[in-house]
Parts: sequence; C-alpha cells; structure tokens
Amino acid sequence: MANKRQEILLRANLGFVAMCLLGLSIVVRAGYIQMVQGEHYRSLADSLTIFPKTIFAERGNIYSENGRLLATTLPTFDVRIDFKTLQNNPELFKQHLDSISILLATTFGDKSSDQYKAELKKEYRKRSRYYLLKRNVTYNQMEDMKSWPLFRKGQYKSGMIAVQNDKRLMPFGLLAKRTIGFTNSDGRMVGLEGKFDEILKGTQGKVMVQKIAGGVTIPLDSKEQITPEPGHDIYTTLDIELQDVAEDALYRALQHHQAGHGCVVLMEVKTGKIKAIANLSTNKDSTYGENFNFAVGEATEPGSTFKLATVAALMEDGLVTANTKVDMGNGIATFYNLPIKDHEAPEIPVVTLQRAIEISSNVAVAKLAHANYSATPKKFYNHLEDFGFTKKIDIELSGAAQPKLADVKKWSGVSTAYLAHGYELQITPLHTLMFYNAIANNGTMVVPHLVDRIKSYNQTVDTINTTILKEDMLSESTVKQLRKILEGVVENGTAMNLKTDYLRVAGKTGTAVIAQGSKGYKKDGAKAYQASFCGYFPAEDPKYSMIVVINSPSTNGYYGNVVAGSIFKEVADKVYSLNLQMHKPFNTPVASTSMPVLSKGFAADLATVYSYLGKKVNQFTGDWATVTQSNQQISLIEKELTKDLMPDVVGMTMRDALYLLEGEGLRVNVSGFGKVVSQSVLPGERVNKGTVVAIELR
Repeated sequence: MANKRQEILLRANLGFVAMCLLGLSIVVRAGYIQMVQGEHYRSLADSLTIFPKTIFAERGNIYSENGRLLATTLPTFDVRIDFKTLQNNPELFKQHLDSISILLATTFGDKSSDQYKAELKKEYRKRSRYYLLKRNVTYNQMEDMKSWPLFRKGQYKSGMIAVQNDKRLMPFGLLAKRTIGFTNSDGRMVGLEGKFDEILKGTQGKVMVQKIAGGVTIPLDSKEQITPEPGHDIYTTLDIELQDVAEDALYRALQHHQAGHGCVVLMEVKTGKIKAIANLSTNKDSTYGENFNFAVGEATEPGSTFKLATVAALMEDGLVTANTKVDMGNGIATFYNLPIKDHEAPEIPVVTLQRAIEISSNVAVAKLAHANYSATPKKFYNHLEDFGFTKKIDIELSGAAQPKLADVKKWSGVSTAYLAHGYELQITPLHTLMFYNAIANNGTMVVPHLVDRIKSYNQTVDTINTTILKEDMLSESTVKQLRKILEGVVENGTAMNLKTDYLRVAGKTGTAVIAQGSKGYKKDGAKAYQASFCGYFPAEDPKYSMIVVINSPSTNGYYGNVVAGSIFKEVADKVYSLNLQMHKPFNTPVASTSMPVLSKGFAADLATVYSYLGKKVNQFTGDWATVTQSNQQISLIEKELTKDLMPDVVGMTMRDALYLLEGEGLRVNVSGFGKVVSQSVLPGERVNKGTVVAIELR
C-alpha cells in the first residue's frame, strides 16, 4: 500500500516537473520571438495592414471647338469620421458637437440637428474608425464643410476623411454621345473617350493607407505620397449648335420614314474639320439612339452617289467630257444576260453625260464604264484606289470600317458596269464624303478629323493640323466639269427640291438597293433601300461638304432626294443662317410702294424694319401689332391678346410666333420656313397651358 502511494506521488511530481518545463519553454520561446524575431513579425504585420493605394488623376474634359463643355468629370465625396482620432482630444469634440449638428441639418436637410447630435455621440462612444457620415456630397458642399468648426482642424485632428468618387457627365445629354464616347456594356470605352484615354486620364498618384476593422482603409500621412497629375483637355472640331440641328433633323426623318438607321456628317471643305456627326438607330423600345457610328464603321454599297467617281475616272483618262453623248436606249442595258435598269424609260434616249448624271441614269454610266474599262479593268481599279476607296480612313475613332472592293483579278465581265453605278463594292459614308469634298476643294483630298487641339492647364500642348491625302487627286478640267454636273443635279435634275434663291447647293442623290446579309437583296420578298445625298455649299465657293445616309426607309418614300435631301437642306440652311459671310451683299434699300410682307409681329421690330425700308411709322407703345398701309405711311395697330384664348399668329415670323405662343404656355410644333401661313388651333379658341399647337411656315 505504501509502495502504491509512493508510485502515485512520483508520477505526480514528474507531471508537475514536465508542466513546469513546458511552461518555461513557452516563456523562453515567447521571449526569443519578442526580442530576436520581433522586428521581423512587426514589419510583416505592417505590410499586411499598411500598403500603397493608387489615386486616380482627374480626367480631362472634352469641349467643342469654341469651348462648349461636352464631357467632364464631376467629383462627389463620401464623408467619413475616424472617432478614434477624436478620442485623443475629447474636449474638442464636445466643444463643436452642437455647431456641427446644426450645420449638417441645415446643409442636407435629411435629419434634425438633434438626430445628428445623437448619432455623432453614439459613434464617438463606440470609437468607430471609419463611420460614414454622408454620401454623394458635392464639391461645393465639401468645400463648405472644410471650413466648419472642428472639420477645419484637418483630418488628423478632426478625424474627417473625404473619399472622392468621380462621375463622368455629358452636359448636352445624348448629343454626339457615340462620338464623344462612353464605357459600353462590356466595359470597353468607345468614341473619343476610348481613343484618347491615355491623354485624358492623366498620371496616377499614390497614397499609403491602413486597413482597419471591417476591412476598410484610411489614408495615412506619408513621404511616399505622390500627387496625381490631371489629364489633358481635348477640344473637338464639333459645333454644338450644328450638331443639335443635324441630330434633330435626322431623328425626325427616321421617324417619318420609319427607317432602320441613318447618319449625317458635316465637314469644312478646306480643313477637313467635322462640324457635326450624327448617328441614330432603333432601340428595343422603337425609339432612336446613338448605338453605333455608322458614318465611320458601316461599309455598304453606295449606289448612285458613286457615279461621280466613275465619271471622274473617265474624265481623268480623257475618255469623256460632260458633253459626251450617251445612248440610254429604253432605260435597260444587258451585260452577259444581267440587266441594269433605270428608274424609268427616258423621254429622250440620247443625251449628254451631264444630263445623264442629272437624271441619275444607271444605264448611261454602266455603258460608258463597260465600253472603256472592261478590257482594261486595272485602269478603273487604279482610279478607285487613288480616290481613297480601298483603304479605311484614319480618323480619331476606333472601329473604322475597311472598304470592300475585290482585287481586279477577281472581277467578272459585269464588274465594271456594276461598279460604275455603286455596286460590287462597299464603302463608308465618310469615304463618299471625302471624295466629294475633294471635288469641292479643287481636287485636293483632305482627311476628315474630329480633334482640333489638346490643352493642359489652358495651355495648348498640341494642335491637329489638316492632313492632305492627295493634293492633285483630280485635274482642274475634271473638277470644273464635275462641279458643273453636280450643280446641274440640283438646278435641273433629281435634287431640284433642294434649290433655293438664297443658297446654291451642289450634290448627287443616291437610292441603292442594299443586301440584307444571307437574305440577299430581298427579305420576305421585299427590297431594302438606302437613300443618300452627298454634296457641298455654297456651290460657287464651297465652304462645307455634307453627306446624309438613311438605311431602310419603309414609309413616305425611299428616294435620296426626298429622304436624305430634306435633311441636307435643313442643316445647310442652319449653317447659312449662322454664317453671314455666305450671305449675298445687301443693296441700299429703296422705298417700296407695295404693301410690306410683314403684317403682324413684335411692334418694336416692325417699326425698325419699316423705318429702315423708308416707310413712315406711327408712334406705338404696345408690344404686339398688326400692320396697315396708307400711301407711304405704315400704321401699327395694337393686337389684342386675351388670356386663355388662342392668338392669331398667321403672318408672323417664326421667332415672333414662338415667343408669343410659348409665352402663353403652349407647346409648339413647327414645320417649314418663312412666315406662318396656318395654325392648327384657330384664333379665339380656348386653350390651356401645355396645349399642342402646330404652325406651318412658308
């Protein structure tokens, strides 16, 4: 029994000694780690909680040529508070708690000052390290907050942390959205934003941050901090007013003709500066939006606008002149059993080449091209290559389409005839415009471009000069004849609807049957058309060139002069109205004995006009007047306006009519140009604010 007790005591003692030795080894190991390896593990811990963070630079702005803001970055801030910082100075927090609560309530209005005070006290007691006080604070609000009591002490005393979040905004909304650019659904940047991303985004900075509880990080004051450098600003060649007109005219035309998509490009003849570029296509909800840059990225068969290239090639080779006679027969020509037809049989079968293009004869150009180039197709191909139809255009946008023109070795016996009137090749609208622009520019081909200059801190760091692709693409004789032909198209041909007394336009219509993928040229038994018009103005001294292309119009016509020509005219008229240099000299006014054309309007304006025309005008103090005439005396008679009754605006200018009607709270739809000739709501009818009134001008 005694031996048993001794054995138990021995085991207990041995266990105790073992436990003591284990404890001692732990203490020794801890001391070793603390004294010998401590620095290593402390640095390792710091490396896991303190690390550098990238600071993105402020992105540069995008402007129109005259400085209108098209895209900018708007900073917003998340304001947070590190209450642990305030624990070091509790009196500072207590001293300013009331004033901060009142300022927060006054500025943001979402909570009372008492609610803010209770919230701040609660988070102070919890020692919250990264408490979110307010999200989406504007820049101006942020600047004000920095001057508030407590917060003006700075981050390291007040604990206030401002985290900037940048948002890209386009002040003009959807205007030129695709050209200016954005980040699409797959995260890829398009337009100028994408092409000039490196220039716009600037140089990134760096700041040391520490990770704290909850996985959030707070910035630290460090010598390693690098301040970011803002990106450069890009000034485009766009004119925002002309862009607006182009997009609006295109939108209304697409709706009217129920078309699939379309584009408009307006360019300066001498410089190649694109002043407006609009691209619209149908959305899923049947509205229209800027979803793809068709002017640059879509290559299709151009149709009749390409006939000028064929004529230019023939003229350059000395094979024809504008007066060359061509026999159109009955309006049908057959090449290897394949017919080429005109829209209708000609009244006069034999005409000059000038007249054949004016009426847009497919047969005429097909016959001439086949007769002169079928045996030597390489000559024709070389001209098309010189005219820029085989290479994509180097413009400041990604996605420029490559033209499709088969190698001459692969041409068939009918290729020259079909190419002659715009088939068997695919080019972009910009290719057609660049060629027509060269005709307007006396044979010199320039490259279209969208960027005018690049600035940094309001200092120009780069200027984009005009790039001349070919200085003598066409001879003087060819240019002279082509310009006469294009003027004839508007004066006597298929585009007579574009003819005006004040602005002479030159150009060519195009109506092409286009292929529909694997369906060929017919889908469900119906053809798809592409209407276009390309030209320049003023015809006698070209300043601007323009192309309009409308794809798949399905209602209200599909011909180029109607569908595309109307848009061309509207944009050209706007350019003319804004450019006084285009206006013809105004001769000295001569007193007229006939009744003046303005019969109603704003009295002060009427008095000014008639006085300038040598008419005597009676004294008048009212705002609106009607006009009567007796001999050389103009009498202004007060035009009575009654609240909530429709005024009579027939005879007024558009400006006066809009001012008067919109001032009454009415919504106005305008069509036409000139003076008001009719109004949908009769004078004297009762109207309410928001009533829609249509007025027609002529």
